[in-house]
Amino acid sequence: VGNSDQGVGLSAGDIMVSSDFFYQFIDWRHDQVDASEPYDHEGTLSTTIISPKITIGLSDWWNFSFQQILGTRHMGWGLDETSKHHRDEHSHSNFLNAIGGYLGDARLMLRYLALNTGRGQGSRLFFGLGYVIPSKNTLSVSPFLKDEDENSDTYGEYIDHRHFSMSQGVKKMVLESQYYYKKGTNPVFLGMSFKIDEPLSDNEYGFSGSRLTELSLSFLFNKNNFMKIPYGLNIVVSHENEAFWNGVPAPNSQSIIITPAMSLFWRTDFANLSLGFQLPIFLSGVMSESGETDLNQEANAFQISLSMRKILDYTIPWLYW
Repeated sequence: VGNSDQGVGLSAGDIMVSSDFFYQFIDWRHDQVDASEPYDHEGTLSTTIISPKITIGLSDWWNFSFQQILGTRHMGWGLDETSKHHRDEHSHSNFLNAIGGYLGDARLMLRYLALNTGRGQGSRLFFGLGYVIPSKNTLSVSPFLKDEDENSDTYGEYIDHRHFSMSQGVKKMVLESQYYYKKGTNPVFLGMSFKIDEPLSDNEYGFSGSRLTELSLSFLFNKNNFMKIPYGLNIVVSHENEAFWNGVPAPNSQSIIITPAMSLFWRTDFANLSLGFQLPIFLSGVMSESGETDLNQEANAFQISLSMRKILDYTIPWLYW
C-alpha cells in the first residue's frame, strides 16, 4: 500500500486522516512439484486491503502516525485436481497450518522533518523510525514440511498446507528516509524514498521473516499537461532476503520486484484523492512450493490503489504552540 501522505509536513497539533485501498491480482502457473501431483499447477491470488491511518503533528518538525491493515487474500485454484498445495480458499478462514482472520499488521511511525522550504521551491527531507506490530493471522507451521512417517502411505510427500496469510507474524523495526524537491515547472515534485523493514526476532512459530528493502523514485506533474489533471509517475524496486522456518531456509522466500506505476490526483471539498495503477514485474521469487527446481514459474500481475488524505479542521490544543 502506498503512502498517501508522503511529502506532507504537519504543524504542531494538526491531525491528518488518510486511508489507502489496494487490490492486487496475480495470475500464476508452474510445473509439477513432485510425483504425487503429476500435473502443472496454475491459479490466481488476489489481495484486497484497506489501510486507515492517523497522523498527528507533534511539532512543526515531528509527527507520529498509526496505521492498521485490514483485508483478505483469495487463492483461486485453476484445476479440477486435488492438491496439497492449493485449493479455492481465503486467508480469513483457518487451515491446518494457518490462523485465519481479516487483521493485518499495524505500524507505528515517528517522522522528523529535517529540511522544509515551506510552500516555495526547494527541498524537503524526512527521516522515520517505526515499529511493526504483527497480526496473529499468520502461518503457524512451515508449508514446506513433508510426511516423515515411514509407515505412512504418503511418506516423503508434502503435508497439506497453505502458503499465504495476512501477516508474517513477525515484529519489525522500520527505518526510512524521504527526499522531495519542489520546482516551478513540470515535474513540479521530484522524490526519492528508501525504506528497510528489519525483522527483530523469529515469531512464536519459528518463522524469521524477510528483510524488506525498498527504493522508490517519483515524479509529480501539475495540471499543466496534455491530460489537464495532476498525475504522478513512479517506480519502486523492492527486495526481500531469505527467510527461515526454525533455522531451515524457506524456499523461494527471496524476491526482487520492480513496480512501475502511474497515479491521478484530485482535490475535492472533502479530501485529496489519488487513483493509482501498478504493474509489478517479478524478477525472482514468484509462486513456488519447492526450492529444488526452477519449475518454470510464470506470474502476471496488476494492482489498483485508491488513496484519500484529509487534514482535519480540529487542532489538538496542548500540542499547538
